[in-house]
Amino acid sequence: MEISTLRIKSKKNKKGNVKKSFEFSFSYTSPEGEYTSWSFQSISKDEISPNLRQKLEELEQGTLEVEFEIKDKQILNFREKGEVSIQESNAESSNNDTSDHFHNPYNFVPALPRDGIEGELGDRRPKGHGRYLPEYWSGRISMKLTTVTPLLIPDAAEMTEENDHKTYPVRLEADGQPYLPATSLKGMLRSAYEAITNSRLAVLDKHDKRLAYRMDAREGTTAKPARVEQRNDGLYLRILEEPRASCIGGAAKLPRYDKNSRAIDKGERGRASVKYPNRALPQHGDRVRVLLSKGKVTKIEPWNSNNQPGGDWKFGWVCVTGANISTKQNERVFIQHSDTEDPAIKITPAITELWENLISDYQKTHKKDLTERENKGQSPRDYLGFKPGETAWSRHVFDPNQCQLTEGILCYVELDENYNPDDLQSRDIIALQPVTISRRLYDKKPINLLSDSLQPAVDFNELSPADRVFGWVNQNNRKPKKKDSKNNAYKGQLRVHSIECSTPIDQAINNDLGELGVPLAILGEPKPAQTRFYAAEDKKGSPIANDGKEPQEKKYGYESEARGLRGRKVYPHHSSLPEGYWDSSTEDVSKEYRRSNGERDSQNKSIKSWVNPGTEFSFDLDVINLSTVELGALLWLLNQPENAFHRLGGGKPLGFGSVRLEITKTDLRNGEDWQEFYGSLRSVKPSEFDKTKLISAYTAAVESAYQVSFENVPFITAFRRSLTGFEDGLPTHYPRREKDINSDGKNYEWFTDNEAGDRLSLPSLADGGGLPLDPRQEEKQKNGPLWRN
Repeated sequence: MEISTLRIKSKKNKKGNVKKSFEFSFSYTSPEGEYTSWSFQSISKDEISPNLRQKLEELEQGTLEVEFEIKDKQILNFREKGEVSIQESNAESSNNDTSDHFHNPYNFVPALPRDGIEGELGDRRPKGHGRYLPEYWSGRISMKLTTVTPLLIPDAAEMTEENDHKTYPVRLEADGQPYLPATSLKGMLRSAYEAITNSRLAVLDKHDKRLAYRMDAREGTTAKPARVEQRNDGLYLRILEEPRASCIGGAAKLPRYDKNSRAIDKGERGRASVKYPNRALPQHGDRVRVLLSKGKVTKIEPWNSNNQPGGDWKFGWVCVTGANISTKQNERVFIQHSDTEDPAIKITPAITELWENLISDYQKTHKKDLTERENKGQSPRDYLGFKPGETAWSRHVFDPNQCQLTEGILCYVELDENYNPDDLQSRDIIALQPVTISRRLYDKKPINLLSDSLQPAVDFNELSPADRVFGWVNQNNRKPKKKDSKNNAYKGQLRVHSIECSTPIDQAINNDLGELGVPLAILGEPKPAQTRFYAAEDKKGSPIANDGKEPQEKKYGYESEARGLRGRKVYPHHSSLPEGYWDSSTEDVSKEYRRSNGERDSQNKSIKSWVNPGTEFSFDLDVINLSTVELGALLWLLNQPENAFHRLGGGKPLGFGSVRLEITKTDLRNGEDWQEFYGSLRSVKPSEFDKTKLISAYTAAVESAYQVSFENVPFITAFRRSLTGFEDGLPTHYPRREKDINSDGKNYEWFTDNEAGDRLSLPSLADGGGLPLDPRQEEKQKNGPLWRN
């Protein structure tokens, strides 16, 4: 450790502005005799302690004693004398100051490419159910399940609804005990088994379309207006750009709305709008002729046989998207020129997909918003206020006629910057969009980033371990390399049955959640378009990394097939909940599972009852013809430490549904033993059953397949973390900017800040890191006040 002096000086100029300077000089001769000197400006900002930085901001003048270390000709851990080092400070902060970071409720277990994986972790035909096979295992595993956090088993049949808000009780058996469906248990086990055997995904729907992201406003200015037209040999995209500089965006402005109006039509029927001579409003798609002044329509008439070209009249089509912005005043008229002047491109399937994928994404994204309006008797065209969500929805968001690229569709087209206007080609079309500033499709579909070896099986010979054990249904999501079987389904070699609750009813179910029940916090919907959470740097599922460079643009995640997906979504156990957290008798606002203001609307749901922690269920697993590795994987999954919990039922992002599994009894025999038993119908002592050997066969198979010790296989490390949760004491909740719970569930604001700020990716489960409430911290440090000369 070295010690020196730092002086702070301030000087006012003639304008009264203060300029601060710092004097620091230190020289050092290494043991090898090499001389080096440093000034304050040569010290990396990252090596100056936060406390010292703050002090230098506040002091106008003075002298401080500082201490630091020297390594590789650099000054490290520059701090005030007596202050702990940056590393020690960071360690202490991570242990004690958890208030400004959090864990996301969901994360991912990496799904590694399976190319070249052979043996029992690879693909093969299942062994079937017709007879007990030698060297394969069949029998029964008896289980006990104990709830650790409340379990939600909502009864949809008994659901009540009031003012679009749904309330659910627990689903019950005829005897009043909680009803735990076998399908729920089997689904929980299958998802976990898929992860630990790195099997194919069972289902991969809704990932075969390109997703969309919000484009930069500056990009919209280059889009050109266009119209879809039917010609003799098919559909064409006709570019209708008005070359006058006054026509911003290539189309003429059509006055329509009163900028300050609060009326439901935003004043379009008043004096602000330019109307036809009969005072009717021009409608979307109308064929018109117009007079322009400085790029704005001053007169408009229907275009018919009586209105032929002449003078200053121009012909075109009305494009009305709606009062979708609070300050909006104009719609547009796309101006036509002659057929030979307007370039046109024949529409290909690829161009059609650009439009239809984007509109599908828009309408899917806003389906919930439209349903809310419909339930309230409001039209999506209504202008209800100036805030986002209150303005009118754009036509393409709600109009089903916009879903297909057909004749008459008006849109904007983005062309490659190197296109030749005299020789337009289909490859020049980068994007079709309904408005100038639109969502933009990512370059690749999510499914393009997933190895074929992980995609759902499409042939009987392609069944991975989870398909063989738990069953398979052909999704027909791709063409098989070789079709060797007509079978399109397999029922699997495991059955869940005989589920019983052994806890008395009055202890098993909590019915004391109030007359109206507990209003749950708003649950987030999957948003795979959030590339920093769902897309990966590589096929191993690594988070998108910045590597000290400028953070990657949002579109980076889906821009190349070199990227990957993060993996299989899981909900890690909430391990740091305070005592009394699930006490339903209090309405503590710090409880993440409750909507903080108690509001009940269409965005959230209420529960009248839940299955209490400590409730016990028993059930049996019957298996037939499992290989040693297949059975070993199942036994490993069911034989986890006491601090490891699977997740079951509803509300998992809120902490519900952590359960502990225990094996209570086994009767597992190989095929020879079963043949002997049924051949004699007498009690037969089965061959030695050694659970440890079976589990070891599974772990050895994983190590052999992935060439690393079992504990360090990425999907094993991540899966174990999901069972135990995080140990750093950070809270678990959806991203938000404040420590306090946001009753409106506006987690999109955090993502907006993240894109404008540090552009953080979701940390991996293996790393175990959290996310900051303020994702602009590094940006603020870069752009904040500096003390260097």
